[in-house]
Amino acid sequence: MKASLVLTSILGAFTLVEASSQDPMTADMKHQSHRILSGSEDSYDDDFWAYDNGSYNTVWSDFNLSARKCVTMNKKHYIVFELFGRNNKGCSRKKKGTYTMDVGKFAKAYVAQKKIDYKYMGKDYGDADSLDYVDCTLVEYNGNNYYAKLGCSSQGGLKILAYSDAYCTTEVNANIGLYNDIKLSFNYCNDCVTWPVNNDDDAANAEGDDAAQDDAEGDDNFEYYHQFDSKLCSAADYYKSSCGWGCKRMANKGTSSSSYSSSRKYWNG
Repeated sequence: MKASLVLTSILGAFTLVEASSQDPMTADMKHQSHRILSGSEDSYDDDFWAYDNGSYNTVWSDFNLSARKCVTMNKKHYIVFELFGRNNKGCSRKKKGTYTMDVGKFAKAYVAQKKIDYKYMGKDYGDADSLDYVDCTLVEYNGNNYYAKLGCSSQGGLKILAYSDAYCTTEVNANIGLYNDIKLSFNYCNDCVTWPVNNDDDAANAEGDDAAQDDAEGDDNFEYYHQFDSKLCSAADYYKSSCGWGCKRMANKGTSSSSYSSSRKYWNG
C-alpha cells in the first residue's frame, strides 16, 4: 500500500503521520500518538512552543546539552549552556558553542523535557510550582504585597526573587515564602533525547509505557521519529543568544570549565 506523510495538528501539537493514499479518511495515526512534540497541551505555554512544527531537520539524539550556570547581566537573568554535537564523548569535545537563554524559558523547556524523560522511565516527574513565577507575579506575604519572579541566586543557581515593582526590575531583600523546586543540573552532560526503558516488541513488558506499547502493537517507526524530539534542546537552540567573553567569564567563575560529571549537581537557590 502506497503511503504519504501528512502534517496534522492535534490539540495544538504538530505531528507527522503516515496516511494511506487509498483511504486518507481512516489513516492510521496511532503510531505517532506517542510523539509528543513541543507544542503539545502539556507544555504550559502554546506560544512558547509555537516554533516547533514537527521539524525533521535536526537529529537531536546525536546532541548533548550542559547547563553551566545561572547568571545576571544588566538586571536580566539567564542560563548559560553549551551544546555538543555527535560523538562528543560526554561533552568533552564537539562543542557547537556557548549560549544564553532567558531563565524562565530555559526552566519551561527543562521541566517539559523531564516530564517526557520520567514518563519513558516509568516514573512521574510531577509539577514544578516555580513555573508559576516565570513571569512577574503579584504575591502577598505576611500582609505585604510583593512581586515574584524566577531568577538567579547569588550562588549561580535558581531562586524565586522578590521585587517591589510590577515589572520586576527592582529587587528587594525580603522573604516571601516561595522556594525554587526545579532541580536543574549544572555541569552535567544531558542527553537531548531519552529512550524508553521498554522499547521492544514484547507487549508483556510494555504495560504503562505508551511508546513501548505502540512497539508491541506493530509500530516500528518509533525509533526513527523519536530521534528528532527534544523539548529542551530544540527550545534552547531556538531561543539561544550568543555568550560573549564577559558572559563566559561569569559562567566559569567558581566552576570547572573543562570537565563534566556523570553525577548531577543540583542548585535550588
